[in-house]
Amino acid sequence: KGSGDKNTTAAAPLKLGKHVTKQPAGWTTGADVSLVVGTKPGLKFDIENITVNRGAKVKLTFRNNDDMLHNMLFTKPGLANKVGEAALKLGLNGERMHYVPPTSDVLFYTILLQPKAKQTIYFVAPDKAGLYPYICSYPGHYQLMRGIMKVVDK
Repeated sequence: KGSGDKNTTAAAPLKLGKHVTKQPAGWTTGADVSLVVGTKPGLKFDIENITVNRGAKVKLTFRNNDDMLHNMLFTKPGLANKVGEAALKLGLNGERMHYVPPTSDVLFYTILLQPKAKQTIYFVAPDKAGLYPYICSYPGHYQLMRGIMKVVDK
C-alpha cells in the first residue's frame, strides 16, 4: 500500500485507489461505462439502482442537486449500515474526513460536496458479482440515502 510499485502483468486485476478524480492514464480508450447520479428531495439519490459488469472501468459523476451537504460511498456487500455508523463515530473529525471512515469496507467515494457541486470519480468495478450498496455517510443520511450497484458477470 503506497509503495508505488505497479504490477503490469496482463493477468493482474486493474487496481485503483478509493478516490481517483482524474481518468487513469492506462484507460487509453476511456471508461467502459459513464454514470451520472444526483440527489433528489427527501434524502434520496435520483438513481437508486445501477448495474455494471465485473471489472468494468467506471466513470461516475455525483451531482449534489440538494441544498445540504452530501457524499457518495460504495461499500462491500451488506456493510452499508456498519460504514454509516462508523462515519457517525468520526465526531469532530468527520467533516474534515468528508465522513469517510478509514476502513477497508469503503470501496470508492466522493468527498463531501457542497450544495449544487459535483465530483467525478473513476474506479474499477469489483471482480466479484454481487450487490454493492452506496450511501451518503453524512450524519443522519445513510439510513435513507442509499442505493445498490449490482455487479454482474460480463
